[in-house]
Amino acid sequence: MDLVEFLRARLDRDEQTARACSGAPWLATPSGTVSTDPGTGEPAYVATAENEAYAEHIARHDPSRALAEVAARRQILDDYEKQSWILGQGHRTPELEAAQSVREKVLRLLALPYASHPAYQEEWRP
Repeated sequence: MDLVEFLRARLDRDEQTARACSGAPWLATPSGTVSTDPGTGEPAYVATAENEAYAEHIARHDPSRALAEVAARRQILDDYEKQSWILGQGHRTPELEAAQSVREKVLRLLALPYASHPAYQEEWRP
């Protein structure tokens, strides 16, 4: 498995997990609970956190944010692959190769949060 395949598989799993959760925004309360706001006036319970800061952290990372992050990271992967294809067609300049080197570093950084995954390869570490 190469780095792009690894990242796509992790993003697919992140998307699957986020979609399995409620689509309504998550809200934190001072009591440390996190609930969804379905717009009906009846919040649905999501979790209880140790304190208000934990609840705010959980609420900030709701499924809609996770899905937006997945979409953004997929665009980065798509751009990397498009540029790899262009370089593979012989359209090489020092500038294009330098830009692709930066893109590869970005991919390595995107993979870093998944370093504990069994398929992560240490050679990808930036």
